Amino acid sequence: MTGLHIREFKEDDSHVLRDIYLISRTQTFTWFDTSEYKVDDFDKDTQGEHILVADYDGAVIGFISCWLPDNFIHHLFVHPAYVQQGVGKVLLNAAIATLHRPVTLKCLIHNENAVAFYRSQGWQIVERGQGKSGDYYLMDLL
Repeated sequence: MTGLHIREFKEDDSHVLRDIYLISRTQTFTWFDTSEYKVDDFDKDTQGEHILVADYDGAVIGFISCWLPDNFIHHLFVHPAYVQQGVGKVLLNAAIATLHRPVTLKCLIHNENAVAFYRSQGWQIVERGQGKSGDYYLMDLL
């Protein structure tokens, strides 16, 4: 995707990332009641995390956030208009480059598209767990 640039998060990005986070979760997590999701969930859910932003010709179109002490990828969201265009892969690779291996993440089992995406990128399922958002796979990349 020509014109795609991954960069560090700036506070000015917050308003766009809040919208992307809300829209993406509402459209993706169809098995949940998403009526309680709020635009400011982004601030709470990424607090203290390292965030990289996908910038496409000056427009913010996605982000990835990581909890650095545990080499854990917490969130990866791309605006629905840019899904399946390679943005997630570029964000994922940029984040991995900043972390130490092994890198882990959790992916909700019901999120079949995300599970397939991570597996296509070389991630493996190491265990199954249950959290407040439902059953998930713990995945790692060695």
